[in-house]
This record gives sequence, C-alpha cells and structure tokens, in this order.
Amino acid sequence: MARERSVIIIPGLGDNEKEIRWITGFWKRRGLIPVVHAVGWRDGQGFPQKLAKLISLVDKLDGSGFEVSVVGTSAGGSAALNTYWARRNVVKKVVNLCGRLRVGENVGRRSFVATTSTSMSFAQSVIMCEKNLGQLSWIDKKKILTLRAWGFDELVPADTSIVTGAANIVIPLPEHLLAISSALTISSKPLLNFLLD
Repeated sequence: MARERSVIIIPGLGDNEKEIRWITGFWKRRGLIPVVHAVGWRDGQGFPQKLAKLISLVDKLDGSGFEVSVVGTSAGGSAALNTYWARRNVVKKVVNLCGRLRVGENVGRRSFVATTSTSMSFAQSVIMCEKNLGQLSWIDKKKILTLRAWGFDELVPADTSIVTGAANIVIPLPEHLLAISSALTISSKPLLNFLLD
C-alpha cells in the first residue's frame, strides 16, 4: 500500500505560516498533505537548533508512515536543502522556491550581508547549504527542484538560487513575492508534478 505524501513547507523570513497554510490548502486534493513549519528566523536562536527541529519533524512524519518531501520558500530554501542533506535517506524530494542557497558575490541590496542582516540563523543556513551543495551526488540532484522568478528578483540573485545538475525552472513572473505566491497556487503545476512524480 502506498504511503500518504506529506510536504513540509518552510516559510521565509516573515515566518508567514498562516498565509502559506491557507494558499496551499488545495494541495490535499492533489494527494499532498502540507505541513507548514515556521522556523522563527528572527528569534535569536542559531540555525543548528532550528535544523534539529526540522529533522525531528521529518522523523516524526516518516515514523507515522508518511512519505516526506520538503519545500522551502525564500529564506526557507536553504533550510529545506539542509534538512534534505541531514535526512537524504528519508526525504523523497526537495524544492527551493526563490531562496538563496549560496553566499554569492553580489553587492548592495541583494548581497548576502544585506539580505541576512536581520537573521543570524538565515546567514548560518545559507553558509551551511553552500557547503552541502558541494557534496551532492547526481542521485541527490535528481531529487532537487529549484524555481526562480523570471527576469528580476529584487532579493535573490538567480545565480545564488539554482543547483547545477538539478531541475531548475523559471517562474514566468518577475518579483520575489509574486513569483513565490504564483508557484504555490496558479502556477503550481511544475512544483506539484515534481513532488508527485
């Protein structure tokens, strides 16, 4: 008998748990059970403690008989990849939705320093993620999807959000929040098909 499919969704710096739970409610009709987990990006706690909670959630869902995938939106993207790395034997698929996965060389408003200035744990997550990306096998990369805004994302440079050798898709809309919202709702077909495959 096939296991029910759960999807842990990790919000970005705003920890907008209620909004994401509301807009992804329709996923249940597609056979996916969304489990939104706000990590508390600005609570002063370091990322290792937050990652431990995510790993515990993966283990709990797996132990309850669910197949587990992880989706990270914005700042949650690096957390999703770090969670995958810690539980590669359990997590079936992982998706980065407009999230920074590496420090990058950008300056100004889209620089690593600027975008992580309000969250030490986000900075730690990105640094950890960049290290883990260098250790991914081709088998790991087949389980990864990244989605990024078309043209211009005012917060996340494209070169910091893709995984070379994985499936990398452009959402046909510019702007960070617009692209994320669209990819979770009206333009969710690529994301949902990947998770259901």
